[in-house]
Amino acid sequence: MILDDIGSFLLRLTIGILFLMGAWASGKNRHALKFTIGETALVFKSRPEFFAVIGIVIMGAGGLSILFGVLPRLGALGLTVFLLFGGMIHLAKRAQAEACKQALLPALGSDPAARGTLDELTMTAVIGHFVSALKNFALMGPTAYLVLAGAREPMLIGLGSDWQWTGLLT
Repeated sequence: MILDDIGSFLLRLTIGILFLMGAWASGKNRHALKFTIGETALVFKSRPEFFAVIGIVIMGAGGLSILFGVLPRLGALGLTVFLLFGGMIHLAKRAQAEACKQALLPALGSDPAARGTLDELTMTAVIGHFVSALKNFALMGPTAYLVLAGAREPMLIGLGSDWQWTGLLT
């Protein structure tokens, strides 16, 4: 049983820190927030500012929730949904990289070196965003696990694996 507790603690620690860092990076200044809004607009065409801020809040609150054990099932549920849309954003960025390549090709003429460089840059973006989408979809597994199985102690308050209130505040 001790290995299960250690595994659960490490899962909560790493996921909590990952999403807290993501929330901080996405909203740390005007430039970061503007970038986040632009990325969000790829999937949420209407009101991307609203959805970008909601995404940052979900990352921060979900990360804190899981890390400190304050309703971690609810935090994990929010992150699971966030990850689905995050993966969709990366798939949209992948398509955007291909479209940018097609738009730039006529300007390059028949210069093989320039075309080769553009191909390399495009493939880097395409593969990078595809792998990032897969990462988001893969992280849905651990967050869904925390939703379904519940977090283990130490926890401030939440629903345990038996769906009963548990934690230091109970």
